[in-house]
Amino acid sequence: MTTTERQVLWTTSSSHALIHVYELSVPALLILIQTEFDAGDFTMGRVVTLFGLFFGLGALPAGFLVDRLGARFLLTACLWGGAASMAGMALSPSLGWFTVCASCLGLALSIYHPAGTALISNSLPLSGRVFAAHGMAGNLGVAASSVIAGSLGAAFGWRWGLGLLSLLGLVLGLRVSTLPKLPMTEVRQRSGRGRWPYYVILLVAMAFLGMIYRGMTTFLPKLFATQYAEGTGSGAALGGLMTTAALLVGLLGMYVAGRAVDRGVAPARAFLIGAVLQAPFLLSIAWASGSALLPLMMAAVFFHFFTQPAANYLVADFVPPRVRGLGYGIYFFVAFGTGSLGATYGGWFSERVGLPQTFAAFAVLLVPAITAAIVLTRFRPADAGAERSADA
Repeated sequence: MTTTERQVLWTTSSSHALIHVYELSVPALLILIQTEFDAGDFTMGRVVTLFGLFFGLGALPAGFLVDRLGARFLLTACLWGGAASMAGMALSPSLGWFTVCASCLGLALSIYHPAGTALISNSLPLSGRVFAAHGMAGNLGVAASSVIAGSLGAAFGWRWGLGLLSLLGLVLGLRVSTLPKLPMTEVRQRSGRGRWPYYVILLVAMAFLGMIYRGMTTFLPKLFATQYAEGTGSGAALGGLMTTAALLVGLLGMYVAGRAVDRGVAPARAFLIGAVLQAPFLLSIAWASGSALLPLMMAAVFFHFFTQPAANYLVADFVPPRVRGLGYGIYFFVAFGTGSLGATYGGWFSERVGLPQTFAAFAVLLVPAITAAIVLTRFRPADAGAERSADA
């Protein structure tokens, strides 16, 4: 890997980490925000659903623009727009204004995934480890968001917590603006044919996995807080810390999946393994208590994030380079846009059957995802590899 390639990988990976810190700062501070605005789980679930909907919807135009304008400008706009939205939420006088700013945050952050992932797939050699490294950075942001935002909220209040986090986006946006500009005319001229039926099947699987991701990350901090702590302040801090511990296991899942793909495991098979093996652990959380809850959640997280390097790799195999930005845009629109319904789905179940039982309800969503993943195992990655060699 050249110096320029390393620069692209580590800068985009840092951006990936930060946008996930922004994405999950509200769930980490959920108890504190609910207390101030006197809002229930179903109400806050709808707020997070709106955020997630814009997080997904914005990926479509962002992917379209990536194929025409390049990623550097869009990544900078993503980070600066996210920073401004975080500041707006911190200053919100009511839940209504907070919801508007949260929706703007989703729209700003929606730019990242089609831009960042297309930049990596077009600039670096395609491998499981590259996607794993990029995904691990994002998952580090997912994990760190809970302890960072939860601790800031417990120490200074949720408004100051969001405000301080907004400064990081301003700084990293300046760094992204110095990245070398990838010539998009060169990318558009690369040959390669699409495998669109397989791509559509992958989208079906990601719609349901996206719902699980959004629901799980929205309510996991509160699950730990209510199971292990008393009081909103201490609950937010402890819930954030334990969520970070659970989500950090996702880094290991991504690393193992990336290595497995590079060692010859078909990406579709790796995707299927992760989808299947998270199910029993999600189901068992409904009846877990005491010390058993954390290791069960860690196992579920390991296999949930095991699917991600394989899925990102499959998009690059199914979508030709000239429209890969749009391909990733549609992919993340489905994963985050349709997936946003997971927060409302989880909030509805939580108020009716209880928060622990909601995680068993998330496991039900794996049935169509697993079915689609089984179909994907018929895809032969060797064909794509031969095609890339011929194009070169």
